[in-house]
Amino acid sequence: MNFLFSKKQSVKAFAEVLEDGRAVLNREMQKPKYNEYKGAEPMLKIAVRVQPENEPPFEAKMKVSLTKSYLLIAGVRVQVAYDPKKKQDVTLDDDDQAILARNPQLIKKQA
Repeated sequence: MNFLFSKKQSVKAFAEVLEDGRAVLNREMQKPKYNEYKGAEPMLKIAVRVQPENEPPFEAKMKVSLTKSYLLIAGVRVQVAYDPKKKQDVTLDDDDQAILARNPQLIKKQA
């Protein structure tokens, strides 16, 4: 019965965001269920191309919290985690400062 208590294997890799997280956020917030929402922070699904080191790239939907979606525009590189047996279950595994450091296009230039 050891298989019931085995730890999930998680692999980290970089991924390129394929769609605008801000647009996904705006579409989601238009739904009537959010008019007077008082639950947990909503999780969004944003398309990414995962680029593992020793495997071919693959596309998946990345789960990301509502508050992180504003940083996720097409072309941004982020670190993700996924189970190699379930490549469709990809989650964001990066903090805001690392995303900004890796993606200078997100930082507004001072005039």
